[in-house]
Amino acid sequence: MKLIQCRFSSGQRVPLLVQTGDSAPLPMLVPFIYVQLKLRYRAYNTAAAHLRAIQAFYIYAKSRDLNIDDAILACHFESILALLDGYAIWLQSGRQADNLVARVGKAETAAFPQIDPRTRDQYLRLLKQYLSWCVTRYIPRARQNSTTLANIEVVFADVADVIERRFESHIINAQPDRTRYRSLTDTQLQIIRTLIRPGNAENPFPERLQLRNWLMIELLLETGIRRGELLKLYTTDINQGSQHAYVSINDREHDPGDPRAEEPALKTYGRTVGVSAQLYGVYERYIQGERRPLRNGKPMKLPFRYLFISDRGRPLSIRALSSVLDRLFLTIELAHPGVFPTLSAHDFRHTFADRFLAYLLETRGYDLERTMDELRRICGWSDASTMPRRYASRYLADSANIHNAQRATAAWSRVKS
Repeated sequence: MKLIQCRFSSGQRVPLLVQTGDSAPLPMLVPFIYVQLKLRYRAYNTAAAHLRAIQAFYIYAKSRDLNIDDAILACHFESILALLDGYAIWLQSGRQADNLVARVGKAETAAFPQIDPRTRDQYLRLLKQYLSWCVTRYIPRARQNSTTLANIEVVFADVADVIERRFESHIINAQPDRTRYRSLTDTQLQIIRTLIRPGNAENPFPERLQLRNWLMIELLLETGIRRGELLKLYTTDINQGSQHAYVSINDREHDPGDPRAEEPALKTYGRTVGVSAQLYGVYERYIQGERRPLRNGKPMKLPFRYLFISDRGRPLSIRALSSVLDRLFLTIELAHPGVFPTLSAHDFRHTFADRFLAYLLETRGYDLERTMDELRRICGWSDASTMPRRYASRYLADSANIHNAQRATAAWSRVKS
């Protein structure tokens, strides 16, 4: 089986888990119903992540001669849960055979990379949600003609409790690695801005792409937008207002005019973010003279409204943006070894959030609650999001460390005198 993308004429994209073989690829029934009913209003990437976790379990079950769809429809959840121990081992071992007893030769391996404990936990959590939904949907339907309502509720509660307990024993709740401080330092920013400046002799990009790449990085730094939001910007989304220039970030996830196979998505809320007059000036220069690639010495006619265009005249893809940052990172690594651990679009968002929060506290003199509210609005987070508090906590920790170092230094000075 494989995961494919179905695209409707309206532009909406739906992930499908389909059968493979000589016949036409038909959707797997229960996962298809799950996506249509449970995940209908979720983002494409979220639904696809659910299906990838379901796909992995279906592949494992097939190797154990169990058809999960048939077992679910027959409400044989005990046979499904019996596979969970081996499945957890199979995931952690890079999807190799979990029982090698009496096997001759090298174990047959699937073409999957080994996953870390956090990804394994995520696969198990999403599978638990799927099976819990299946219990809710199919046990009452299977038992409605053979048992009373009370018995149905007892059976449902038993199965739901078993699912919860069985998954709890396998999900290890691996904590994310937060040792890397992803916000860029002043030195790192200076290196990036010097290298990416159009016309710089060390700029690693062709002259025709230098202004585009500079504008992308400055937009990431000035607004803190995500890479999907950046690539979904129209040429009309940056404007000059009465007080300042601004960028409008709009949800265009299901755009029928977007030809990209991996369509960028808006993960956070739409919003308007103010930008500098200098950045707006560069944007106008880019729009008027350098957005459209040249063919035979003449600018191409573009059927797309997207702001950032590839050298082939198509909307810039997520992979192309990653390639820009990878090439920039490689150039920096050759000139300044070890200064950057990695470089991604999200590093610029972390940098923006840290510096915006510090500006509001130190320069504007706002209290912490108002600072977090403004950070929440400008980054597009919901009112319930804990992200502003995470950035505030990091700021307070850094501030506390500086103050303690100053206190300790003053104490040594007094002892010495």
